[in-house]
Amino acid sequence: MSFLSRLMGSSSDLSPADFVAQRDASAPVLDVRTPGEFAEGHLADAVNVDVMAPDFRQKVEALGLPNEGPVYLYCRSGNRSGQAAGILREMGHEGAVNVGGFDALARAGAETA
Repeated sequence: MSFLSRLMGSSSDLSPADFVAQRDASAPVLDVRTPGEFAEGHLADAVNVDVMAPDFRQKVEALGLPNEGPVYLYCRSGNRSGQAAGILREMGHEGAVNVGGFDALARAGAETA
């Protein structure tokens, strides 16, 4: 991935519809919203790790995420998950992918809980 594509974020984004169609079911899904938002509804099998929490990086490290392959991230609108994807890439998770917002993912057919 080039420096410019990292800066622009273009190669790290996947539309909600593309996520539903192309998702690697074995890859982790992180909901980076607050615990309260997560409790109101989330994607099935998602793990909640609040990107705004001061210990976000430590919680991500504790998950033991793979450095290879995709790690899908979403939030309410796609903004926080974009920030989280950048942080994960800085941490060595080159496959971090922002898949947008929860409501858009649910409308696209992603399984919710």
